[in-house]
Amino acid sequence: MRINLHTHSNYSDGTISPREIISLAIKKGIGYLALTDHDTVNGLMSIAADDKKDIKFINGIEISTRDHDYLHILGYNVDIKNRSFLSDIEDYRERRISRAKEIIKRLNDIKIDISFEELDVSTQTTVGRPHIADLLVKKGYGKSRSDVFHKYLIEGCYPYVKPRGPDIEEAINTIRKANGLVILAHPSTVEGSFNVEELVKKGFDGIEVYYPTHTNNKIRKYFDIAKRNDLIATVGTDFHGPNTDRNIIDTFEYDSEKLLNIDRILNI
Repeated sequence: MRINLHTHSNYSDGTISPREIISLAIKKGIGYLALTDHDTVNGLMSIAADDKKDIKFINGIEISTRDHDYLHILGYNVDIKNRSFLSDIEDYRERRISRAKEIIKRLNDIKIDISFEELDVSTQTTVGRPHIADLLVKKGYGKSRSDVFHKYLIEGCYPYVKPRGPDIEEAINTIRKANGLVILAHPSTVEGSFNVEELVKKGFDGIEVYYPTHTNNKIRKYFDIAKRNDLIATVGTDFHGPNTDRNIIDTFEYDSEKLLNIDRILNI
C-alpha cells in the first residue's frame, strides 16, 4: 500500500475538506494517510469513524515555529483530546491571527485595499499567508499565490512580518503533551540556516526524508542522518489540493527499508 504522511485540508491552507482528501487518497491506492494541518486539529475532529474505515489514518499536525518561516514540526498520533495540547495550539492560532492582521495593515500602508474580514477563513480555520495571497489574487494584485508571495509576502518585502509561533522546544513540548511523535518537516527548506543533523538532536523522533523537492542527493543525506541517529524516515507530499501548486498526493509503496522505523508511527 502507498503512504502519504503530510497533507493539508481547508481547516488550514489546503483547499479541500478532510473527507475529500481521504476519498482522493483511497482512489489513488494510498493505504496509510496522515492529515497534518497547520496549528490545528479541527479537521481531525471533523472526521467520523466511518470516513476512515477503508484506510489506515494517522492523526497529525504541523506546527509552524518562529525560528524560521519554514521550520515546521510534524506531530503524529497526537491525542486530540488532550487539554494542555489543545490550549497550546489555540494560542498558536491566535498568534497567527495577530500576524495576519499586521501583514494586512502593512499592505494597507502601501495602498493595497484589503481587510482581515475579507479573508476566506472561519473560526475553525488557522489563518496564514496563503489566505492573504488568495485574497490578493482575487482582488487583482497578482496572478497566483506564488506571484503575490514574491511581490508582498516573503522576507524582504515591506508587508512581511516574522512568524509568531512557538520556538522549537515549545513546539516539541506541545506534541509531547499529546503523546505524539516529533518529525522535522521538509528539512531542505531550512538547511541554509540550520545544521539538520544537529537540529534533529534537539528531541526529534524522525525526519521527512522523502519530499517532492528533495533531490536524490538530499534524500540520501537525510536517510543517512536518520539511520545514524535511529530516527524515523518519513514520506509526505505536503498536499494542499488538486488545483494548487502542491497538488501531488500519490507517493510510493510502503517499504520498511526506505522508511526506517516507520512502524513506530503506523503501529504495525
